[in-house]
Amino acid sequence: MLHSKSCQPLSEPPTAGPVGAGHGRRALLGLAAGLVGSVFGAAFAQAARRTVRIAAPGPRSTVSLPAELAAAAGLDAPHGLRLQVVPVNGGAVALQHLVERNVDFAIAGMPAGMLMRANRSPIVAIAALEERPHYVLVVRRDLAASVRSVAALRGRTVGVHSGSLAAKTTSHLLSELVLRSAGVMPDEVRFVAVGQNWDTQASAFQAGTVDAIMGDEAFSARLIDELGAVALLNLGDPVQAAGVAGAGFLRGTLFTREELVPQDPKLVEAVVRTFQSTLAWVRANAPERVAELIGTAVGGERQHLARLLRDNPRMYSPDARFSARQLRDTEVFFRASLPGHAAAQALTLDTMVVDRWAGRRD
Repeated sequence: MLHSKSCQPLSEPPTAGPVGAGHGRRALLGLAAGLVGSVFGAAFAQAARRTVRIAAPGPRSTVSLPAELAAAAGLDAPHGLRLQVVPVNGGAVALQHLVERNVDFAIAGMPAGMLMRANRSPIVAIAALEERPHYVLVVRRDLAASVRSVAALRGRTVGVHSGSLAAKTTSHLLSELVLRSAGVMPDEVRFVAVGQNWDTQASAFQAGTVDAIMGDEAFSARLIDELGAVALLNLGDPVQAAGVAGAGFLRGTLFTREELVPQDPKLVEAVVRTFQSTLAWVRANAPERVAELIGTAVGGERQHLARLLRDNPRMYSPDARFSARQLRDTEVFFRASLPGHAAAQALTLDTMVVDRWAGRRD
């Protein structure tokens, strides 16, 4: 309940007689009506916001960050939306939720989306959220002396983000490509889903469930700093990335179902605009503030994410536009990671990228 600073009744200004008193009463009635209108107007504006469910790997991952930030900072409100983020254990799981109509939007790596599209899932990409992928392949501390190269993972267990045989995550596709490049066939390694959040990945290492994890920052940095893990490959290093076909592929991508574009274009546009506003906000604010708003715990979690954002100011797209270079790299990576998949080899991104609202750039 709102209270005035004083409990004394409002007094009318002194007047010359009955006519002035009438004006005072009318002024008070007008003021009261205005206040009531403002309250009801604000309430109506809140009620008019449309709730939109969006699945994203997380929580508090660099993939889910734009969606979580938009909701936490109220950046969705000016666009008439109320984002409801559904955290899942991997991009392929987020896309499966999208296909099954549990949500209307999802964030995942573009390669994972391409694989689902190649397998005839009717999804389209509507915005590019990231500039550069930050994957790191790390091995447990107790194995660091014996596993000094990717080739040494033959016969080992590798953790990847959660997916399925039909819907592999980008982490899984990257793992297979890197292993194959080192002379290790995918069937010579056992893949285990370890999710895409700190708790599940740290638990997998501590329990010895996996020998290595193809993860992403800032979780990988925490595994190194807090659990003594050792990096075998870091895509954030240009020298190491040069050895991976299409290493500059597009990771964080905003997807929706193909049918929703003609059915509700205003909604799709509002969601794209929300993410454009959020990406601009990330660039304009301190990394510590971004990390705080998405709910990271004080201490290691917040420090690692803030450091990652500070050290990589171009991690996220400035405007959600699709980059021609990035799309080319993504096609190269996708085809190299699925050499025996005929539909994957034939798929082109132009068949599933809708740049009507986000736009494109070189």
